[in-house]
Order: sequence, then C-alpha cells, then structure tokens
Amino acid sequence: MTTSTKDRSDLSHYFYRALAAAAMIVPMCLVVAASALPEGLERGDFIVNGHGVLLTVLVAALVLRAIYVWGFSKTSKMETSKVNRSVTA
Repeated sequence: MTTSTKDRSDLSHYFYRALAAAAMIVPMCLVVAASALPEGLERGDFIVNGHGVLLTVLVAALVLRAIYVWGFSKTSKMETSKVNRSVTA
C-alpha cells in the first residue's frame, strides 16, 4: 500500500490553476457582457479590447512569475556558493 503525499507548500500549483481559470472564464464573461450591448462596432471593440487586456494581464503574470522564480534560484545559488569560514573553539 502506498500513500500519496503532495507538497502543498509549493504555491506554483495554485498559481497556474488560477491563471488557467482566468484564461478560460474571462473570455466567457466578455461575451456575456457584450451580448447586452447593441449590435455594431462598439460591441466588437469591447470584445477585442477585452481580450487584449486579458492577454496583457496573463503575459504580465507569467513574466512576474518567471522573475520571481529566477530571483529565488539566483539567491539560492549565491547562498550555496558562500564559503563557511566560521571558527569555533
């Protein structure tokens, strides 16, 4: 018998799930909101601009996440490369 243990301390799992949920739900909400608008260019502009904003937010979130992870990996490399010269009596 094996037990499955998941590391819940890693928040990247939740980050990517939330990002995927936003990528799926926001376009649906845009279409529903646009359905209340009258036919015409305003309706199309609303949907196109909304998708542009969604794409910008998703890309910004991924870039910030990459910078965050890169910063932690860089600092961990710096910490492991330090030489321990402590003298104990």
